[in-house]
Amino acid sequence: MVNLVLLAIAAYAATNIDNLFVLLGFLSEAGAQRRRVIVGQYAGSLILVAAALVLAALLARLPAGYVGLLGFLPIAVGLHKAWQRFGPGHAERNDSEDIPAYAPPCAGDSSSWTVASVAIANGSDNIAVYVPLYASHTHAQNALVSLVFIVMIGLWCLGAAWLVDHPLLGAPIRGYGSAVLPLILTGIGVSVIASNQTLQLFFGG
Repeated sequence: MVNLVLLAIAAYAATNIDNLFVLLGFLSEAGAQRRRVIVGQYAGSLILVAAALVLAALLARLPAGYVGLLGFLPIAVGLHKAWQRFGPGHAERNDSEDIPAYAPPCAGDSSSWTVASVAIANGSDNIAVYVPLYASHTHAQNALVSLVFIVMIGLWCLGAAWLVDHPLLGAPIRGYGSAVLPLILTGIGVSVIASNQTLQLFFGG
């Protein structure tokens, strides 16, 4: 159970590092109206969780080994992010970026609907990681994972609100977070593959 909780925490953190800085932007310009940002973040995140649960349920009839093939999704996302972070052209992209990574696309309009829409639009990584995680566990385990996600959404909002008052901490978090993110995503994918004995499809046994 502890391992599953830690896996769920890692899955949420790995897929929401970028979104943390989007939250920073929304909270910065929301002023005293931070509640609507938090409500929007919860709404968008819960929609992503529900979508992942539905997709995982549709795939539940697959044999365990084939379900494990979904583990290659977070690995692919991790490799893509590693290429973005360390591949050729990374320095040039950083030099050309004049807008902070956490700036919201609709500054000055941080309604709950706006925040929820941005969270959903930015949720492809979430779906790619959550679906394999849900598909490879039982209903009871998925309920625990969902509970961890709900708690993590609140912690994410609290962390973003705290960082709004400490903007100098943002740059180190962005730098280290983007560097570690590919490893976390790859680890989650390997865990899904291993827990479903997917390698036996290729090597027998």
